Amino acid sequence: MRFVLLGLFISSLTACTQNPEWTLFYYADEASISTAAKPSEHIAGYYSTSEQCLMKGAGMVKLSDSGVGSFQCGQQCVANDTGSLTCQTFVDSLIF
Repeated sequence: MRFVLLGLFISSLTACTQNPEWTLFYYADEASISTAAKPSEHIAGYYSTSEQCLMKGAGMVKLSDSGVGSFQCGQQCVANDTGSLTCQTFVDSLIF
């Protein structure tokens, strides 16, 4: 009985520690993303799906004071030794 309870407890802990796969980069008051922009300075959140990430970015643009902004979502982003980020892929719109 103890082993069953221990197994349930451990599995419940791992369910709560799932890493988000998508990172939102939001560029306030910028109509486009500059090639000189540093994504690590523009992180606005972490999301499980690209749809969640893109919807949040679009909402942030809509709610901004100027109504202008740019965003993109990076998949599986990691920091390297120099402090910059590398992402497997970037998306900036929903693909159906």
